[in-house]
Amino acid sequence: MRTNPLTILILVVPLSVAAGCGSSAPGEHQSHADGGSTMADAQSPPPAVQRNPLGATCSAGSACVSGFCSDGVCCDSACGQTCYACNQDAALGHCAAMASGQDTNATATCTAPSACNLPPSATVPACKLVDRTACRVDSDCVSGHCLTFYADADGDGYGGSEQAHFCSELNAPPPAGYAAYTGDCCDLDAGANPGFDASQFLSMPNACGSFDWNCDGKVTQQQSCPTAIACGVPCTINLGFFVVNAFTEACN
Repeated sequence: MRTNPLTILILVVPLSVAAGCGSSAPGEHQSHADGGSTMADAQSPPPAVQRNPLGATCSAGSACVSGFCSDGVCCDSACGQTCYACNQDAALGHCAAMASGQDTNATATCTAPSACNLPPSATVPACKLVDRTACRVDSDCVSGHCLTFYADADGDGYGGSEQAHFCSELNAPPPAGYAAYTGDCCDLDAGANPGFDASQFLSMPNACGSFDWNCDGKVTQQQSCPTAIACGVPCTINLGFFVVNAFTEACN
C-alpha cells in the first residue's frame, strides 16, 4: 500500500532566541551587568584641553591659544627679535618694541654694556650704550649724550688736561675718577684747583711745589712784609738789639 508523502516543516529557531537573549543591532555593544563601559563610551572624544588667552602667564606654547609663550606670557608671535617683548604693561600679550632696558629673551641680545633704546622720534629700537660707558658721539648712547670728562686723580672735582668721553645724562655725577670741569694745575693736591678762594693766602706751596693755589697761572703775594721777600720766606723785623721772624710770606 502506498502512503502519501508528508510535508515535513522544519522550524529553525535562532540560538540566541532559544537561549532567551535579547536581540541587538549589528555592531552595538550592550552594557555588562558588572558595570563595564559600552562601545559608545569607548569611542567618545577626549575632553578639550583648556588653553590660556594672550597675556596670561605660561611656561610653554602648548598652554596658549596662540601657541606662543614669550617673556613668560602667552604672546601673539614668537617675539624673538632684539628689543621686542610681550610682557610690557602697555601691550601685554602683544610683541612690541621696548623703549629701554635689557631684552634677555631675544635670539640675539644687546651686548653689555648696551641696552635697548627707542627714542621718541623712532619706531624701531636699537642697542645703545648705557651711562658711564665710553663713547664717541651722542648717537652711541641711550641718554643721547656723549659728554667730555677730565681725569681727576685727587678727587677735588677738577681734572687736568687728560680727557675722556662717556655716555651720561646732563648734570649727572661724573664717572669715578673723572670730573666735569678741567683747569686743575696740580692734580696731586685736592686743595689746589680753580675753586680755591683767592682771598686766602698760604705760606706753603702745594704738592706740586707751586704757590699758584687757585690755578690762575700767576702767583700773587700777600705783601704784608715791610721788605720784598719771596713766597714762603720768613718776614723778619729788625728791632735793633734783636731780629724777630714776624711771619712767613703767603701767596696764592
